[in-house]
Amino acid sequence: MQPDPLDEMNSSLRSSAFRFANGVSTRNRLVLAPMTNQQSHDDGVISDTELEWLRMRAEGGFGILVSAASHVREDAKAFHGQLGCFSDRHIPGLARFAALGRASGSLSILQLFHGGLRSPRQLTGVRPVAPSEVQLDFPGFELPRALGEADVEQIIADFARAAHRAHAAGLSGIEIHGANGYLFAQFLSQATNLRADRWGGSLENRARFLLCVVAAIRGVVPPEFVLGVRLLLEDSSPQRGFDIDEMLQVIKWLGAAGIDYLHLSSRDVRSGSWKYPASGESNIKRARAALERKVALAAVGGVRTMADAAFALGEGADLVAIGREAIAVPRWPQQAAIEGYAPAAYPLEPRELERQGVSAPFLAYLRPFGLVADLEKTGGSH
Repeated sequence: MQPDPLDEMNSSLRSSAFRFANGVSTRNRLVLAPMTNQQSHDDGVISDTELEWLRMRAEGGFGILVSAASHVREDAKAFHGQLGCFSDRHIPGLARFAALGRASGSLSILQLFHGGLRSPRQLTGVRPVAPSEVQLDFPGFELPRALGEADVEQIIADFARAAHRAHAAGLSGIEIHGANGYLFAQFLSQATNLRADRWGGSLENRARFLLCVVAAIRGVVPPEFVLGVRLLLEDSSPQRGFDIDEMLQVIKWLGAAGIDYLHLSSRDVRSGSWKYPASGESNIKRARAALERKVALAAVGGVRTMADAAFALGEGADLVAIGREAIAVPRWPQQAAIEGYAPAAYPLEPRELERQGVSAPFLAYLRPFGLVADLEKTGGSH
């Protein structure tokens, strides 16, 4: 009897190590996706609650743990309770994150972040910044200040310093958050980057900020320190600030710049291009074709079962990140491998989520997404 390719992929996902081109190995190909959870202290120091959340998922079998977004400057914050990496006072807490990863055999990756025009004054005390002074329509929007040349250079240096702190803490690596409308995406998008200098206009100029940050980080950490970038292949805004062909070129440049992996941001691993709806080709397959073979590809979005993860692997992903399902099932890598596994049935009662390491601030963040049951409507009790 011929072996079932799906079974082979399932086995590879949960029990086979993956080796990055720089020599760093993981125990399997399953990644805890970075998720906003608002569980850190107001000063950015990681909390015991956040560490417990991460520990449960490390012990649950994830080969790589990617933290929630960590801001590299005090004025880069976008959420209450956001993790920070803008000061040396954050290093001891991050060292605890690194230690729990080592204890469980998981790699610990710190996601680095700048909110740009999505860093509100009510959190930072200062006017938000962006590539250009643009007017957008979303709740709480405040007209941003356009970054000057010296400001851009300073932020590049801030990312490098944050990466150096992550290395000093003993973490396995960092991931640059270049997706979802935050500062890097604002530079890449023609809808928010109206600059006429070397940071705007052509695709090469709009990508320069991201590529300069990658180069700056590579200059302060050793080769064995994992460097990833999370990127969106197509802009979801009505203005379509960048398209898939532009982003495929950007990821070619990123591969040449020396990143270890690309984390493809997506709502669903099966998604195809909005620009080419009739092609039937997944964005994972397009990204894999554009990337140098030595650069690992991580896929995320809508992965509920091992079959979903195996699909992503079959399309060319090397790693598969689990987000929503890992909230309710910390041991997803173990549970999802059991025949007949059924994904979590959201919404779940608060007490059930609390048992899985979800704190009150995280519950409050999840409620608008319909993941937390309304006890008054369901008749449940807390």
